[in-house]
Amino acid sequence: MIDVKQAVKSAESYARDLYSDADLRHLGLEEVEREDSRWKATLGWVEPAVSGMVLAGDLGKLPRLYKLFEVDADTGEVTSMKIRAVE
Repeated sequence: MIDVKQAVKSAESYARDLYSDADLRHLGLEEVEREDSRWKATLGWVEPAVSGMVLAGDLGKLPRLYKLFEVDADTGEVTSMKIRAVE
């Protein structure tokens, strides 16, 4: 059984590997929860094209992308990734 830190590391590693051609700037954990035999971790980052255009300003104003990663709580394997809409 993996703990929350291991689940988040699995999700981060999966995202970086999947998007290896992109620079995932300001990658961060937004939320995480345990549901039955899986962890659900939402990661967010600034769209690479947007962050490259910003010369100065407030990072809080940059649009972020959010993805929901489901991680098997027994193996640590990422089993799915979905678009996470934020209202």
